Amino acid sequence: MVMTMTTIDEQAAVLALTKATRDKPWFYTARIILDAGSALALLDRRCASRDADDRAHAADITAQVLPGDLAWARDLVTAMRDDGVHLVTVLDDAYPGNLMWAYDRQPFLWIRGDIRPNDHRSVAVIGEVDSGHAASAARALAQAGITVVAPLRSALDAAVHQAAHDAGGRTLAVLSGGIAEPATVDEYASMAEQIANCGALVSAFWPDAAPTDRTVALSRIVTCGLADCLYVVDGAAGGSSAGHVEQALQTGKYVFVSQRLHQEQPWAARAGSRGGMTAVQDIDELPKQAVNLIDMTPGTNTY
Repeated sequence: MVMTMTTIDEQAAVLALTKATRDKPWFYTARIILDAGSALALLDRRCASRDADDRAHAADITAQVLPGDLAWARDLVTAMRDDGVHLVTVLDDAYPGNLMWAYDRQPFLWIRGDIRPNDHRSVAVIGEVDSGHAASAARALAQAGITVVAPLRSALDAAVHQAAHDAGGRTLAVLSGGIAEPATVDEYASMAEQIANCGALVSAFWPDAAPTDRTVALSRIVTCGLADCLYVVDGAAGGSSAGHVEQALQTGKYVFVSQRLHQEQPWAARAGSRGGMTAVQDIDELPKQAVNLIDMTPGTNTY
């Protein structure tokens, strides 16, 4: 991937502004960068927002950027690129279209592998215990030509990616830590390498960030954002699946759940009572419903 100096400078400015963001979630910074149309313009104190809070946030973070931050950021982009990882920011055309439409889009993504234009036709497969069911869902979706999105933190997640690959499909793995931090993939390092060859590893954190409860929660933003919709296999109240469902519904993403989950877990029924959720009776029905939903959704891809 060849980048011009202008692109590197803009990307470095995005990283510097994000680094300076301390008192608000990072998506606030992503929003004001998009409003300005240029991170470098923000650094020059040119904030285009009409919102007083956004103007105050812009003034705060630009004041926090240190003289050496841009050079640090350029060196980081170059070093990661040399390691086979490329950076995509909200200013880049390659920023995934599904995620761009989320209000809490992240300022940047580190990517090992590649995200392709057709990956916007994607379904996130989420679960906690039933690896067999999750793998069957991933296989059926991949056979229908749908890209599968999933975390890479558990045996169930690994089964999802493996099943989709075995069916000839592509997967996007959303990491819960830095893309260069070994603890992020831990025992699933070989699976991570396979995913990078058949899709992409995606991280919204600093490359050396270790996974924490906070980064795990924040990674749901990217998982739900990258996918056009979700399929949730199982999960207990207050668990990872419930967190993904809440995030998806907040950002307007449709959720499919297994019939068993809907019947056995009251939290799922309560979440579905707000709309935006369908219980799927069997795996064969999932790809049909997902394809119908995806193909009825206006294209949001920005590649």
